[in-house]
Amino acid sequence: MQTLIAYFSWSGHTVKIAKKIAAETDADLFRIERQVPYSQDYETCAYKEAKEEIDQKVRPEIKTPLPDIQKYDNIIVAFPIWWYTSPLPVWKFLESYPDWKGKKIYLFANSYTDDYTYMENALKDARSSVKNAKVEAGLFNQEIEKLDEWLIERHLK
Repeated sequence: MQTLIAYFSWSGHTVKIAKKIAAETDADLFRIERQVPYSQDYETCAYKEAKEEIDQKVRPEIKTPLPDIQKYDNIIVAFPIWWYTSPLPVWKFLESYPDWKGKKIYLFANSYTDDYTYMENALKDARSSVKNAKVEAGLFNQEIEKLDEWLIERHLK
């Protein structure tokens, strides 16, 4: 059973989480990157670029060719919460495959707040972005401390 960790990271925090999960599971890593990089300036990125995408539901092109998901049974998608859900490049990644038949997708999200409704929003958006996959919550914020236990329960470690 192979696992892919697809992650979006702007500030570098999420990549640390993704690499930690990969080290624990021997999973492959795939970085979800916007074709046109976001500004390095937080204000421009958050309040202009990301805000425009969420308001207009824009799916920005992804930079790297997509991995062959057919060889994976489990896909962990890690990302920061942006505008109360996952960043739009994550939506683009999920929508890029016409059929996720037989795949389990787990969402791992981090946020500046512990408001779990943001994870619920991301789950709802992910479920509407994929076809024929089982989408479940992974870990949210400080729950990452329970990573080993979570991986063992799901037979990923």
